[in-house]
Amino acid sequence: MEFEPQVVGELAAVIEAGREGRLVERAAAGDAEALRALYEAHADMVFGIAYRLTESSPDARDVLQDVFVHLPAALRTFDQRSSLATWLRVVATRRALQWLRSRKRRREVPMGDELPGRPPHALDTIALERALAALPDTLRAVIVLKEIEGYTHKEIGAFLEITPSASAVRLHRARASLRAALGGT
Repeated sequence: MEFEPQVVGELAAVIEAGREGRLVERAAAGDAEALRALYEAHADMVFGIAYRLTESSPDARDVLQDVFVHLPAALRTFDQRSSLATWLRVVATRRALQWLRSRKRRREVPMGDELPGRPPHALDTIALERALAALPDTLRAVIVLKEIEGYTHKEIGAFLEITPSASAVRLHRARASLRAALGGT
């Protein structure tokens, strides 16, 4: 019997969701191997969000560690209405924003010897990263969540405890600031 590719994909998704659900249950109960498996599956995503919000690799690593150290206890409140990845994005976003509010931020200054050998477009990336870093935390959070992570204004509003319209206004202001910083009109 041969299945259509769509059916095979749906079955694989159901199997993976069941596996992840069991990992969540085991990690919530304190199983270190289950926690390690969840870390390996989601650490890059959590670090990416934390880095974009904190603008610092050391701070992003601290946020990543904090998220996963407290994950077993936090998983006990995870109701599985959304995917674990979606829920972890919210947890990472909130933790990174708490980190920004509670810690004096350290700035990383790139060393001059890091630039040679990079492709020319890397300079554009550096300019964008600097422009993002110059944004206030409230604007940077919205633009990262909307433009990089792909969330809707409704979801961003829920994450940041603001209205969807406030999210849209912040996104507009962030884009305008970035255009000005990057020499656009």
